[in-house]
Amino acid sequence: MKYPVRMALLVVVAAAVALVWNTLSSRGIPLVGQWNAEVGVVTPAPEADEQDVTVQTVSEAQRLWEAGDVFVDARATESYRESHIKGSVSLSVYEFDALFFDFIDAYPLETKLVTYCSGRLCDESHRLATMLKELGYEDVRIFADGLPAWADAGLPVEEGR
Repeated sequence: MKYPVRMALLVVVAAAVALVWNTLSSRGIPLVGQWNAEVGVVTPAPEADEQDVTVQTVSEAQRLWEAGDVFVDARATESYRESHIKGSVSLSVYEFDALFFDFIDAYPLETKLVTYCSGRLCDESHRLATMLKELGYEDVRIFADGLPAWADAGLPVEEGR
């Protein structure tokens, strides 16, 4: 084979391996999904009922918080320690396997949960909501605007815990 043909073949094989790796990786880049941040959460694989579970406004989130829904911070534990919605609990998607059993002991499957992260361009809250639903939680919502919008609205935030 001549060099240009070998190079083309190498590029095709490398692209195929990269796509397979990306698909199988938990940190893969979504190739399809909801990319319009004005509409809702940016997601790798939007579900049919995504708009039904997305908390679109800060006032709606505040209403759920005041009603006693448990707010769950999906960000890294270090980010949670820096600041978080007052009374929320940390269940980082990055440490989910290590933290889940303590979480389920404290919060039974019937608990109303609202996941959040760093805003509409952050997909950690959606990923966490999906994991929780797959493990049996029935009432899981996603606060689309997350901590930045909550703090900007002057709602209670805890820092340095």
